[in-house]
Amino acid sequence: MTELIFLGVGAIIPTVAGDHTAFLLRHGGKTILFDAGPALEVQLDRVGVAPTEIDHAYFSHQHGDHTLGSPMLLFHHRSRRYLAAPPVLAAWRQMVEIVYPGYLALIPDQVLYHDLAVGVANPWPDLPDVTARIAPVDHSGLQAYALRLDFAPAARPGFSLVYSGDTCPTASVVELARDADLLIHEATFSETLEQVGGPMHTSARQAGEIAQKAGV
Repeated sequence: MTELIFLGVGAIIPTVAGDHTAFLLRHGGKTILFDAGPALEVQLDRVGVAPTEIDHAYFSHQHGDHTLGSPMLLFHHRSRRYLAAPPVLAAWRQMVEIVYPGYLALIPDQVLYHDLAVGVANPWPDLPDVTARIAPVDHSGLQAYALRLDFAPAARPGFSLVYSGDTCPTASVVELARDADLLIHEATFSETLEQVGGPMHTSARQAGEIAQKAGV
């Protein structure tokens, strides 16, 4: 059984109705966390999932509304895999070292790093029927990535899931999401709400247009 659980679908400033973006994927006996804002533990509690249930954590980019809740996972002791593009994992380790100096060195057997390379099909650890591809996206000049997961036919015939992370409209997402079954794309702004600091995000209309172009 494959299950998707949304923990939040909000932007950088959370509201009661829209916590920071994060979601869980349950598949093959594993629970995968995608991004982790500051209220992660509260979000998990709302859906009845214990932090110790999380086997893997994936980060789309290093911004705090996508990572600052993740250091608390380290105190729910168990072996866990952390996955991202190499620049994102490096930034994550630096962030953890700042907030909890020296702690990663105390639990080396509990923090397992897994780099995801751009432009290739990466095997997903512990799930032999899942492969992952990532592509760089355009988010304020930051190292940020979209992710595609493809599930072997034994799991679901031709099933694929794409997560854009934070990005303005980007051709790489259209290509990555080509003929996918599900596209989870950010839609931070309406057409009439101006983006402060220039385009860094996608409007709801633009997200729909991207899905249409990709044939999702």
